[in-house]
Amino acid sequence: MAKNKVDLGCAQTRGTFILSGKVIGTQSNSFFAEGDTKNGGSYRRVHFGVEIEEGKIVYLDLFGASQDAVYFSKTVKGADGKNKTDTKSVKWADRFKTSKQLFGEDGYRLIGVTCGCKKVLDSKGHEVNDRKYLTPYDACDEIQNLEDGQSVFIRGNITYSTYNNQHRVSFEPQQVSLCKEIDFDNVDFKPTAQFTQNIVCMGVAKNEEVQGEAIVNAKIVNYSSIEGAELYTRNAALARNLKKLGEYCHIKVWGNIEVQGDTAPVEEDLGDWGESNAMERVASPFKRKLMITGADKESIDKEAYSEEVIENAMAVIAGIQGAKNDYGMKDDGDEDWGSKPGAKGNLDDEDDDFDLGI
Repeated sequence: MAKNKVDLGCAQTRGTFILSGKVIGTQSNSFFAEGDTKNGGSYRRVHFGVEIEEGKIVYLDLFGASQDAVYFSKTVKGADGKNKTDTKSVKWADRFKTSKQLFGEDGYRLIGVTCGCKKVLDSKGHEVNDRKYLTPYDACDEIQNLEDGQSVFIRGNITYSTYNNQHRVSFEPQQVSLCKEIDFDNVDFKPTAQFTQNIVCMGVAKNEEVQGEAIVNAKIVNYSSIEGAELYTRNAALARNLKKLGEYCHIKVWGNIEVQGDTAPVEEDLGDWGESNAMERVASPFKRKLMITGADKESIDKEAYSEEVIENAMAVIAGIQGAKNDYGMKDDGDEDWGSKPGAKGNLDDEDDDFDLGI
């Protein structure tokens, strides 16, 4: 329940992910941090990696701050007999109380992060996850129980932002649970790292750097910003269909989170001055790609995120940012739609621009 939510005239285009793998990075100085916020509260942050297959790591970030209230929810039957969600506000200081203590009844659950980061024995003596429902602030503390090498399942939200004119994609966990030990060497092992994302498609073009791959340019609508993003696909028929949508068209897509090692940079010969600085040549060792494998043609909407709607939303954002600057404030089915995994499409179709050579 974001305090800074503004009416942009269009809904957020949310993205989610699931992955499983082995924890890495708990011994790093950047694993856990805490401090004070500008408004007198406190914050916590965790940053760690999950190795989804041998040598391939997805990094996750969770940030939480103290707040005035938290929220509990419960599914109840309405007067019409249909299920609905009942939400109750609770003071921050009372967040650890049970719903029985707070409301005189069981069943309400704190809206936040589900954690199962350590093992306990149940009433029958079986080892189970110590499941807790926590605010992001408290979840950061609980996640400190993780150790390198432990197998975990993680579910969460994909977030997009811009920093120093560079687009950033972050994976924010909403569930962190220990799971059955993962063995990368097992012949039956298959990596789990998938995403689903609503996008405003802005065009599709060949990836000139990678044969057989197309770049899907998109806009992502956040609660108070609109971000640019690049996704990818190797399905030629799907790429053609996405291109035919034109600009400013909403569609729901899904696929795999791929982690690729960067190609070793070419050394520059400086002649009598030796060789180039190795530290400056080293790029990030991993590049993550959201690789689209399918799309929901029933989700296509060419009106809700039209050019006019997006431009109006951008004007609202600019107005808010301008006000902050003035006051010195700072911001804290078909094969062609990929319904059959691995379908390569008919490369003899029209539009040779998307003969990706797959």
